[in-house]
Amino acid sequence: MSAPAVSATLFLLAALGYVIARRAPNWRRNLRFARAFRAGREFYASYAHVAKDVAYGDLPRQNLDVYWPPTGDRLPVLLFAYGGSWSWGEKSLYPLVGARFTAQGCVVVVINYRLYPRVTFPAFVEDAAAAIAWTARHIADYRGDPGRLFVAGHSAGGHILSLIALDDRYLAVHGLRRDVLRGVVVVNAPIDLETELAHLEAHPSISSADGLRAIMGGSATLPAADPIRRVRADAPPMLLLYGQKDTLVPLEVARRFASALRSAGAPVELREYPDADHYSLLLEGVRVDPRRPMRLVSDALAFIRRIDSS
Repeated sequence: MSAPAVSATLFLLAALGYVIARRAPNWRRNLRFARAFRAGREFYASYAHVAKDVAYGDLPRQNLDVYWPPTGDRLPVLLFAYGGSWSWGEKSLYPLVGARFTAQGCVVVVINYRLYPRVTFPAFVEDAAAAIAWTARHIADYRGDPGRLFVAGHSAGGHILSLIALDDRYLAVHGLRRDVLRGVVVVNAPIDLETELAHLEAHPSISSADGLRAIMGGSATLPAADPIRRVRADAPPMLLLYGQKDTLVPLEVARRFASALRSAGAPVELREYPDADHYSLLLEGVRVDPRRPMRLVSDALAFIRRIDSS
C-alpha cells in the first residue's frame, strides 16, 4: 500500500474512532458513517473525472479536489466545505458529495482548510476564501462556469462560508467581490455565535463554550467571527437547512439568523426538518444507496436551479 493510501486509511480510522468515541450510543449512525466513507473511498479511487490534491495556496492543507461530469460545459459549480468543529476533517472523506452532485450536472469542489489548534480564526476563513478565488479563476478548465458558483457548508464549514458571503474583506484580498457567489447553502452551522455559546454554557456536556472561544481567537475577536453580526441587505441568496433534533447547534441559531437577514431585506429561506439531528442531512447526502431520499441533495439542487435560472 502506498504512503498516501496508508495515510488516508489511518485518517479514516481516526475519524471514525473520534465519531464513535463522541457518540457511542448512536451506533446506527456510526455504522452509516462507516458505510458512507467506505463507499466514498471506492468512488474516489475509481471515478475518472476528478482532480485530486490541487493546491490553492502554498501552506499545509490548502488543497482541494475537483469532480466534474463526463459531459457538458459551462456547468454550475458547487464548492463544499465540511464540518468538524474547525479542528478535524479531510476532503477525501466526502467524495460522495462529488458523486451526488456531478450526477445532477454540477461541477463539485471539495476543499481542505487549516484546522485548530494549529491555527485559529480567521485563518480557516482566509483559506476558504482563497479556495473560492482559485475556483473562480480555474474552474472553466474543469467544465465549470465561474459565473454560476455556489457554495455549501456543513457545521463549521457553513460558518466559514457564511462569513465569507457576508464580509467583504476575505474575497477582496483576492480581487473579488462577494457577488462572485450566486448562492450559499448552510447546513446545521453555528452562524449566530452568541446564541451558540449560550447554548453550550447551558449544556456543557455537549461541547465546550471556552473551546469555541479559543478556536475563534478569544473573546476579543468573537464579533468579527460571528456571521450574524455581518448580516446585510446585499447578501447573496441563502438556504438554511437545519434539523429540529440538533443538540449541538440549536434551531434558534438558524431562526435568529434568518430573521436578521429578512429584517435587512436579504433573500433567505429556512427549512426545518423535524426528524433531523446535527448529522442526519449530511448522512442522507452521502448515503450509499442514492435511490433513497436525500433531502440535502434535492433541496440544495432545487435552490441552485432556481437561483441559476433567475
